[in-house]
Amino acid sequence: MKGKFKNLFFISLMIMLVFGFTAKKVFAKWPKKPIEFVIPAGTGGGADKYARFIVSMNMKHKFLPQPMIPVNKVGGAGAIAMNYVLNKKGDNHMIVITLNSFLTTPAFQNLPWTFRNFTPIAILALDNFSLWVHKDSPWKTFEDFLNEARKRSITVGGTGSKQEDEIVFRAIEKIAHTKPFRYVPFKGGGAVAKALVGKQVEATVNQVSEAGPFFPDFVHPLVTFQDKRLTAKGLENVPTAKELGYDFSYYMMRAIFAPPGISKEAQKGFVDFFCNKLTKNKEWIDYMHNFGMEPICVTGDEMVKTVEKLEKVNLEIMRAQGWIK
Repeated sequence: MKGKFKNLFFISLMIMLVFGFTAKKVFAKWPKKPIEFVIPAGTGGGADKYARFIVSMNMKHKFLPQPMIPVNKVGGAGAIAMNYVLNKKGDNHMIVITLNSFLTTPAFQNLPWTFRNFTPIAILALDNFSLWVHKDSPWKTFEDFLNEARKRSITVGGTGSKQEDEIVFRAIEKIAHTKPFRYVPFKGGGAVAKALVGKQVEATVNQVSEAGPFFPDFVHPLVTFQDKRLTAKGLENVPTAKELGYDFSYYMMRAIFAPPGISKEAQKGFVDFFCNKLTKNKEWIDYMHNFGMEPICVTGDEMVKTVEKLEKVNLEIMRAQGWIK
C-alpha cells in the first residue's frame, strides 16, 4: 500500500508540474509583441491624454510583458481610426480608445458598420461635459449665459462638426430655447481649450481633462452636464444642469474596443489588464477623480447594453437636429 501511495504521489506531482509548465507556456503566448493603442483624435485632447496615461502606467508597473504604442489616427470624425481598426481583423495586439463619435459617426456618415462589429473590451469611465467661459467673461452663472444666448447667437467652439460637443450645444438650444449657436469646429479638445483661452470663441463644452489645465487662471465652468457634481479639486461647487432646472445629462464614453475576431485569450488578457490591474491601481483612481470621473470597469453583456443606451441618446439628439433620419 505504501508503494501505491508513493507512486500516486509522484504521478500527482508530475501532473502538477506539467500542468503548471503548460499554463505558463499558454499564458506566455499573449502578448507576443507590442500593442498598438489607436487614438481616434489629435494630441492634447481627452482621449489622447487618457490613452497616453494608460501607456505610461503599463510602462511603469509592467502590467503586461509588452509595451503599448500610442498611435493617433485623425480624421473623418473618428472614421479613419475606426476603419483602420476594423480592417485589422484577428489582430490580437491592437486596441482603440473610443469617444461617442464611435456611435455617432457610423450613423451620420451612413457607414456599413457600427460598434457591434468590434470586439468589446471595457468601459473605463463616463467622462463629463461642462460649459466653460473665459475668466474675463461677463457671465458668472449658467443663467447669465442663457439670457445672452436668448438674445443673440453666441460663438462657441468644439471638437469636429456634428460630434459630441456640437450635440451638447444643440441640446442646450432646445432645452433652454436659445438662439442657434455659431459653432466653430476644431481638430481636438486641446485646440478647443486653447481657442477659449485666446478668446477666439466665447464658450466651450470641454472635459475637465482638456480645459482643467487652464483653470482658474484663464477659464472657469458655469455648469456641468452630468447627474452628480464634479469631483475634481476646485470644481466641487459647479452646479449640475439638473440642479438648475434643466433636465439634461450627457456623457463621453471612454471605452476600449479591439478589432473583430481576436482570440478569446487576447480578449481575456485585455479585460484582465484594464479591470484587474489598471482600474484598481491608486494612481489611476486618483487620476480619474482629478478629472471629475468615477473609475469603473464594465465588460461583457453589461458593456454592450450600456453602449447601446448611449447610442440611443446620441441618435435621438441627432434625429432632432435633422442630421440623420
